[in-house]
Amino acid sequence: MPAELMLVRCQDGSLRPATEADQEMAAAWKVGQAVRVVATQVRPRSLQHHRLYWGGLITLAMDYWTPTGGVVSASEISTLKRFCAWMEHKSGDSGAIRTACRAFLFELRGSRAQRYEAPQATKQALHEWIKMEAGYYRLEETPGGVRRVPLSINFNAMSQDEFGVFYKAAFSVVWRFILSRAFEDDNQAQNAIDQLLQFG
Repeated sequence: MPAELMLVRCQDGSLRPATEADQEMAAAWKVGQAVRVVATQVRPRSLQHHRLYWGGLITLAMDYWTPTGGVVSASEISTLKRFCAWMEHKSGDSGAIRTACRAFLFELRGSRAQRYEAPQATKQALHEWIKMEAGYYRLEETPGGVRRVPLSINFNAMSQDEFGVFYKAAFSVVWRFILSRAFEDDNQAQNAIDQLLQFG
């Protein structure tokens, strides 16, 4: 499966993964395994800022994020709740409809749990989710309907200034959904990120 990772040229002429996330991707390759590389020189952008995102923000978010598991998405649950509220409003009967909705969710979770293995939390999946929550996506029409496709944040897709704006939006998402439960304020969370980078 194709993977995109950032490499830096070292003093000895070798190419090495630029961040911990890049290192994790490269670690999946077996020692001695040949890997085809298509090299693209990237636009000038702060490698330190790249590390701030992958080695700092993403790493800290992974440390504090506790996956809730389950195979029914939050958007599916939200849609079902809105539908139940609409049905209650139209029929005037809340008890039976609420009971039916709970039973439906219980059965849906059970049937999906039998068919699907619980996914493993990864930095890449967290990264894709952050981009979507931060609004970094485009809409695409498919036979199954409109879907959101995350945009690339690689060095050639964004300038340094654009990446700075993205980082602020990404930090806001991670703060709101994950880090605000563990830190008193966002400055404390940013200090934890800075410490991770010092020891990383």
